[in-house]
Amino acid sequence: MAKASKRSRLWILFLVIVAAAAAAYLWIHRRAPTEATPVAEAPTATPAPGGVPVVSADRIDPANDERTVRISGEPKIGAPARDLQLGIEANALILLRYADMLQWKEECTGDKCTYEQVWSPQLVSSKRFREPAGHTNPTRMPVTTTRYAASDVRIGAFKIDAGVFVDPRFGLALPIKPEAYAVKSSQLPSNLAISFREVNGTLYAGDPDHPAVGDVRVIYRIVPVKSVEVTGMQRGDRIIVQKLKPNG
Repeated sequence: MAKASKRSRLWILFLVIVAAAAAAYLWIHRRAPTEATPVAEAPTATPAPGGVPVVSADRIDPANDERTVRISGEPKIGAPARDLQLGIEANALILLRYADMLQWKEECTGDKCTYEQVWSPQLVSSKRFREPAGHTNPTRMPVTTTRYAASDVRIGAFKIDAGVFVDPRFGLALPIKPEAYAVKSSQLPSNLAISFREVNGTLYAGDPDHPAVGDVRVIYRIVPVKSVEVTGMQRGDRIIVQKLKPNG
């Protein structure tokens, strides 16, 4: 009987130890996570008012691709803006050429018409003048108003289209106001220099002291390089501009 009682006590002790071990195992595994806790990634951009993140223009982060971001800095020009027709160029974002031609203009009141010579950027047709004789205008303008953008414009590592600086869709009609850009006839190619005279930075095709119908005058303005803030979609190494404004 004593041996049986001793075996019973040992058996009970064994069961208690097994039960305690099982309880400890279940307690530990119930508290342990079933998956590894993910490590939080470092933010690739700094939040900004309005919800658009501000990113560094110095480095392109692929994680921001196809996201709207905001960058800031002074544009750098790869090649100057150049007038392809007249050969004038400027180290500016945009070179604006304004051209007008001296033409006849008709003003009629009732049966009476008067004619005067005016400088106009648009072609004035004289075909329907009541008195076309002696008031004939040219049928084409040899030089027209246009603009030329610098190429390979970048802010830091990002490329942007220089045309946005004169596009009214991106904030102000002209986020950076154009400045006068005086030129000299000596800047023209030799074949054009003989056709133009320069007076106070304006080019004249004709005699500026005695202008005649058909004479042309050309002036230039530039959109200079200035620090800007650009909001747009990052697409590869390019920012597709949505909004633009000068810094400061």
